[in-house]
Amino acid sequence: MVRLDPYSPTPASRAGRIFTIVAPFVMGLVCVLLSFVPFGRIVGSSLTPAFVLMAIYYWAIVRPEMFPPIAVFTVGLVFDLLSGGIIGLWAFVYVVTYAVVISQRMLVVNAPFTVFWFGFLVVAAFTGLLAWAVVSVFHGTLVPPATLVRHMVLTVAVFPIFVMIFGRIQTRVLPGS
Repeated sequence: MVRLDPYSPTPASRAGRIFTIVAPFVMGLVCVLLSFVPFGRIVGSSLTPAFVLMAIYYWAIVRPEMFPPIAVFTVGLVFDLLSGGIIGLWAFVYVVTYAVVISQRMLVVNAPFTVFWFGFLVVAAFTGLLAWAVVSVFHGTLVPPATLVRHMVLTVAVFPIFVMIFGRIQTRVLPGS
């Protein structure tokens, strides 16, 4: 009697599946690298948007199963290591932010873009406040929040551009989108 082996995917198919699983994480790492490109010098400012926060918010709302907390922590830790700041600051802030976004996800998951954007505004304010509080506690003094406020305002302003980019990547690369 002939024994038939169960269907097994080809190596190319397995590689494609692996890519779709890690694509949001890779995009998070790309956002970390974008954070260190001096875009602000073009317009005469030293500020850059919080690209990582945009990626975390987008994927936590749209496809949270593809961007789990360990990926968020890893992206935050890579950011911390490259920035030369307090190690663990952004890893902690991003994981807490991710948890808050996931807990409130159902409020914005199928809502119009304006609600999605307003949700991001609230999350950016929360993230900025949390980061400011942690840095102030770490240094033992109230750090002036003006730069962080400008940083988050810039982030909220450019968020729609990144939503378009992430949306295109999601529909072209990721299955079931």
